[in-house]
Amino acid sequence: MNKILVIGVGGAGRKSIIRMKEEGIPNADYITFNGFDGLDEANQHDIPHYNLIKMNGLENISYTNNPKVYAELAKNVEDDIRKILEYHINESNLIKNE
Repeated sequence: MNKILVIGVGGAGRKSIIRMKEEGIPNADYITFNGFDGLDEANQHDIPHYNLIKMNGLENISYTNNPKVYAELAKNVEDDIRKILEYHINESNLIKNE
């Protein structure tokens, strides 16, 4: 049976991921990326969350809804994001093959 990895980016992506997990979408794993700690309902649902601000080694930046800021943060840690995705894809494959 195949699995899919669903990735939520930003606030709307996080909300969508939470909704999908609550609905029980079969054979799916979920992760989220954003510029906050994710200490909200995503954590309550055991959804791995990656904070782009912390991944860039920054303590804090002013809140902005400008996607260009987060695009730049993601670009700065592109290799790290690739490793995260590879890890989650491999984890899904391990589960699938059991």
